[in-house]
Amino acid sequence: MKHIYYRLTALFFSCVLISFFSGATLDAEQGVAKMISEQETKGVSFIRLFEDYHSSDFSTNAEWDRFLRKLCRQEKVTEREDFPELCYAIGRRLSDAQKYREAYYFLYITLREEKHVYTSQKPYLALFHETLGQIYYFFRRFDLSEKHLKIALHHSHVTEISKIKLYNTLSLIYRDKLDNKTSEWYLQKAYNQAVKLKDEAWTGILSGNLGYIALSKKENEKARKLIQFDYEVSTKSAQTNSQINALALLIELDLMENKLAQASLKMKVFDSLMKDETNPQLWGTLYKTKITYYEKLGQYEMALNSFRKYISYKKINDEKRQFLNIQNAEFQIEFERKQGENNIYKEKKKTDDLIILGLFVICLILGLTSFIIIKQIQRKRFQDKELLTLRAQKMEDELHATEREMRALLSTMFDKNKVIFELQEQVEAFEKNQHFKTDSEKETMLNDLQSFSLLTENDWIEFKRLFEKLNPGFFDFFQERFPEITAAEIRLAALIKLNLSNLEMARTLAISPDSVRKTNLRLRKKLNIESLDDLTRFIKGI
Repeated sequence: MKHIYYRLTALFFSCVLISFFSGATLDAEQGVAKMISEQETKGVSFIRLFEDYHSSDFSTNAEWDRFLRKLCRQEKVTEREDFPELCYAIGRRLSDAQKYREAYYFLYITLREEKHVYTSQKPYLALFHETLGQIYYFFRRFDLSEKHLKIALHHSHVTEISKIKLYNTLSLIYRDKLDNKTSEWYLQKAYNQAVKLKDEAWTGILSGNLGYIALSKKENEKARKLIQFDYEVSTKSAQTNSQINALALLIELDLMENKLAQASLKMKVFDSLMKDETNPQLWGTLYKTKITYYEKLGQYEMALNSFRKYISYKKINDEKRQFLNIQNAEFQIEFERKQGENNIYKEKKKTDDLIILGLFVICLILGLTSFIIIKQIQRKRFQDKELLTLRAQKMEDELHATEREMRALLSTMFDKNKVIFELQEQVEAFEKNQHFKTDSEKETMLNDLQSFSLLTENDWIEFKRLFEKLNPGFFDFFQERFPEITAAEIRLAALIKLNLSNLEMARTLAISPDSVRKTNLRLRKKLNIESLDDLTRFIKGI
């Protein structure tokens, strides 16, 4: 016995340990890290990995929800091309669990992120539009629901079984829009598709809906056949809600045809089905049926009690429906507000990025423009410098040329004055010895005097022009400041400026050296300068 006890104890603790490790729960961060690690290790898509993750793997449902949202924000996930499809897979899982609000968040991401979502023929998009259309119907946004359901219906990858659901939901949309004709047309399409595929469950549900329409048209025989089939299929598949609704319609048919015995039997079945039922909508259906039932039996007090209970449940159902609609409306308003804020934030970020880019481009343009302007300024300065150099060179060349011309003119003047001096000597000698000269010698001297051209005024004008080029404003200086100075004294000053000796100045001016000294003295007196050196420095400083 002790041996068996130890073995059972060991087995118990083993089971506990196995249960602990195999049932280890995750939080959102651990779940994301684990999936990313598996993706990197196995090299499979996140969509495939997600199939193996369930809410039961996490410590709480809140952690599961956090895991789903956190997963869709991970950069390694969002940067993948199949990211929109992963969001659809999450949304579809939640939608199948009737968590429509949670599902809508992820389906909206797919709607926003998938390129050409309305026209693309990617296989998963057929089910995406179907799922989103069903959720919009739940939110009672019929136009959006119809839009997505019809896109799914005409998608190249829509399945035959999906067509039943699509036709049925479109029928419900038009019913709620009070377009009974179009609603019946889509309902008939759904029924025909279910019959074609031999899908008994869907055929039963759709038969009940068509039977209800036939009943409203007083087509009792057709209605009974369709509703009876719905009742049998619902009973067989234990779909209590459909079974009760179908049974209520069959009782209504029996009462209309005064088949009270059959109606009583069905009413007993109805009561038995409702024994453990808590759905207030089904209780409302029960008491609504009992109102007609008791009225037919003449039990008006029972009918009144049933009416009161029906009104009570109807109020509960209406309040519940209204509350659900308000919740859905609030959810959508809040969701759209948050999405609007996100879009505004993204647009603002996009605008800020564009502004930053624009400022960068402007700075770049300004930089390039500044660089070009600086380069142009440098080039212009270089060109100006070259031009100034050329001008300076040209001026220097011109000055040299002027100096050469002036030197040549002075040389000519020297030569002329030399001849003048020689002629003067000859004249003086002739005057002393004229009594001894023959008539032919006198005639020769006369011819020499007539043929010789003395230093002319034009020579000084040309000299002055050349001198002014080398020393601009020199003559104006004396004429403006010392108007009493004579032309001869200004000429002497010009020759002093050229650094000529007394002898050179005498020959240039065709006067004697003594006359040069006298002119020099007069010039110094008028300028109030005592020494010759001071005069030279003064003139060279002009």
